[in-house]
Amino acid sequence: MNVFPQKFRISASSTAKLKFLKSKTGLTPNILSRFAIVLALADDSGLGNASVSDLDGQEFNAPTLFGEHLDIYEALLRQFTHQNALDWDPVRHVASLIEVGLHKMGHVRSLKDVALLTTKR
Repeated sequence: MNVFPQKFRISASSTAKLKFLKSKTGLTPNILSRFAIVLALADDSGLGNASVSDLDGQEFNAPTLFGEHLDIYEALLRQFTHQNALDWDPVRHVASLIEVGLHKMGHVRSLKDVALLTTKR
């Protein structure tokens, strides 16, 4: 079985977007990243044409990034990888999912906007 990594690195552009969103919402980058991942996974197009040009941004430890639900995020990532017939590259896939999800969060300017993400379908 493929091992789940203990460290994840995201792109420099995702890091900048997370810093901006933190300044607007007060939420930490790991919490914002969780929202981004879930938004990207909920989209039927998956990663679409997303590509992460670099992994030169912020580094997260897996427990920090995923919190107490690390096992759930790992299972979701494994299911996503399997359903989309992707090679197992969890660091790159997480970085791509965060990138896609942050794009979907482009309109967020307040904590209320983040809360509304959970009600939109």
